[in-house]
Amino acid sequence: MIGLAGLLLSGCSAGGSSFEATQDDILGTWTNQKGAHLVIEAGGTFRSDRITKAVSLQDGCAQALAAGKWLLLNDQTHVARTSDPKGSGISLMPSGKGEQLACGISASIKKDDGGMNLCLVEDPDQTCGDEQLLRKSPTG
Repeated sequence: MIGLAGLLLSGCSAGGSSFEATQDDILGTWTNQKGAHLVIEAGGTFRSDRITKAVSLQDGCAQALAAGKWLLLNDQTHVARTSDPKGSGISLMPSGKGEQLACGISASIKKDDGGMNLCLVEDPDQTCGDEQLLRKSPTG
């Protein structure tokens, strides 16, 4: 019974502890074991491919999130037009039509023994398993 409780707790803590990153920390290419690919670029833009391999999305949102704008947010920021200098969360918003704005997602920034990672979520109550976490590619 204790072993099962430990296993359950380790599944809930995927990603490690919350981490306050700078904008430079998050720039680059992020991938996961399932093939999701997210490129966070200077200038506040991003590109993604196979994003549904990291987060469950509403119909049409994967295509809407193929490109867009990102903002780095600190724990106290809820609505923003510009990035904070440091933060433990990222907001990803699609570029395009107004109806696509409902496709925005968030990412929590955490750090564990494997380094910094991102957990993409559509709903703040969602969590990631190890296989869904995005990790920065060594070259990006």
